[in-house]
Amino acid sequence: MSVLSQKRVHLRPVDLSDAAVIQRWYAEPQVVEYAILQPFLGYSLSEVQDLLKKWLGRDDRKLYVVKALEQNRDAGLLFLEHIDWKNRAAKIALLIGEPDLRGLGLGQAALRCLIQLGCHDWGLHRLGANCLATNHAMIRCLEGVGFVQEGLMREAVLRHGRYQDLRIYSYLQQISPTETGDL
Repeated sequence: MSVLSQKRVHLRPVDLSDAAVIQRWYAEPQVVEYAILQPFLGYSLSEVQDLLKKWLGRDDRKLYVVKALEQNRDAGLLFLEHIDWKNRAAKIALLIGEPDLRGLGLGQAALRCLIQLGCHDWGLHRLGANCLATNHAMIRCLEGVGFVQEGLMREAVLRHGRYQDLRIYSYLQQISPTETGDL
């Protein structure tokens, strides 16, 4: 089932057959270091499958595999969570789980697809994202596609016995006055 493609990436919905690769990605040291959402960290394959079963088909959560088209490989995951259809808002999370595919711009390409899907196709107005202040790759990725830092939660996440700051970002769908009827 196809969702959206650009030149560099393709997004497709996660299914149960992705459980093993998701489990492997969540064992990657950089994912463990920077992932705020760690729903699969340390889970057995059957636990990952059980969690996916709970999540799949929910109206307020969507999970996508990011496929790197040039390499013809699955590269990572993109989450839309807490989708609030009334207020047209959602929270996003992204990880590139394959170490050799990091740093190639796949994250930005995936976020551009997500913006197209969420804001243009589904009519969401606001996408929110959080990342550790030490996750410079994700900061560049978010800011590179137009997310703006809204705030900073000081010492919000405990890692390795030390508290780390959490940056809060958002992307707002720009609507022209002619689209809203306001001139």
